[in-house]
Amino acid sequence: MITAILIDDEANSRNALYKKLQLHCPLVTVLASCNNAEEGIKAIEEFKPNVIFLDIEMPRMNGFAMLEKIDKKDFNIVFTTAYNQYAINAIKFGAFDYLVKPVDVDELVTVVKKLEEKNIELNNADRLTILLNQLIPSHKKEVNKIAIATQMGLELVPVESIVYLEAIGNYTQLHFKEGKPLLASKTLKDFEELLVSNSFFRIHNASLINLIFVKKYIKGDGGQVQLINDIILDVARRRKDELVEKLIEIAPKV
Repeated sequence: MITAILIDDEANSRNALYKKLQLHCPLVTVLASCNNAEEGIKAIEEFKPNVIFLDIEMPRMNGFAMLEKIDKKDFNIVFTTAYNQYAINAIKFGAFDYLVKPVDVDELVTVVKKLEEKNIELNNADRLTILLNQLIPSHKKEVNKIAIATQMGLELVPVESIVYLEAIGNYTQLHFKEGKPLLASKTLKDFEELLVSNSFFRIHNASLINLIFVKKYIKGDGGQVQLINDIILDVARRRKDELVEKLIEIAPKV
């Protein structure tokens, strides 16, 4: 049995989710349905649910602000949102579940099944810290860490340790300054969008590099870059000029 609380300022969305849970997720018991963050906090303290389905955009206090006010986050969180692709990317990298409104029944059933099997050990407070850091607009602050889901749980990766990222189908292999590579079940485009404010640059369909770790640029049709680990990667012709400009920004010519 999974106990749940629904928190959403839109009554239609809240009621629709409640009905879908009743019809398609019999293991879920909804203990409370709240129309604002303040009510949500009180319900969480009173009922101590296994999971909350939390709307992101709410008046007065949004979902993220609400979570910051709760000291003991000993429950699972499923975010619900109607828009904001950047927020969705950050939620995915924080390894939280999410549902896009209007909620699709098949996606809801999948999330509930994951909740039944959930065994991730990383503390919610740590995950929220990562998430909120990633949600800060890119022109204000860079991403410091990302959470990568693995078979063992979650691995917290300092962005500054990543030398380059390599596309392998719908997966991405992360290569580090030290240690073994890590395979993530996210596309290279997902990483590119998240790391847009950091010193990363997409040099090729298959490669996203950390410019700080470029050792040498080798001229050619598109050229190549040699990284600090002596790996040499091809540069797409259309990315060559922008790459050179960015390298000059980091290390001006003398």
